[in-house]
Amino acid sequence: MPHGCRARLFNFLAVVFLGLSVVSSGWVVEIAVNPYGRLNPFPPPKGNFQPPTPVAAVMLPSETPTPGLAPSATHTAEATYPPSPTWTATPADTETPTPWPTLTRTPLPSTVTPVPSPTRSAFTYTAAITYQVHPVQLCDWMGVAGTVTDLQGRPALGAFVHIWGLGGVDELVAAGANPGYGPSGWEVRLGRGQIVGNWTAQLVASPETKKALSDAFLISMPGDCKRNLALVHFQKNH
Repeated sequence: MPHGCRARLFNFLAVVFLGLSVVSSGWVVEIAVNPYGRLNPFPPPKGNFQPPTPVAAVMLPSETPTPGLAPSATHTAEATYPPSPTWTATPADTETPTPWPTLTRTPLPSTVTPVPSPTRSAFTYTAAITYQVHPVQLCDWMGVAGTVTDLQGRPALGAFVHIWGLGGVDELVAAGANPGYGPSGWEVRLGRGQIVGNWTAQLVASPETKKALSDAFLISMPGDCKRNLALVHFQKNH
């Protein structure tokens, strides 16, 4: 391309771009001045715009106004709390008191029942039995002896002691026949040595009738030289 034609082309392009710049600047200015005009392809949305309401100054009760200045509006803030829940008693929350047991006093009997005394023996005499060594005889002798007394402990004569048992022993001896044991003393030999065995002693009225004046008491000899004598004391009880 000749040099003159090229220069005219560049000048033409420069003029075109300059015109476009002017048009663009005018378009921008027009949109800025009137955003709702036809030249603005993206106009802003229209709406009721409310400018912010000025807020008056709030003074708390503890604040002190500055001297020389007019006090501003005072607002007392009141705290608002949600209402407290109401508690309603349910059957499970209600405790039923347990009644105290009723004490019943049992009246005492008007009359006192007497305690019965021991039954009196059916026989006139009772007996007490002890075992000891004979004061004279030792291991070559074994026997039974004793006394007979009345209610006051005095010697009672006239009765007989009946002894029978092991070895065919069957003897009657009068109270007082052996004064070595006392005025009503008596004695019966059971053997010439120590024998373990049982015999029976009973007080009777006479050898003929053998009427029992006491129970029949068991004599158990241990076969011991130190207890070769059984002492049986018959005493009247009523």
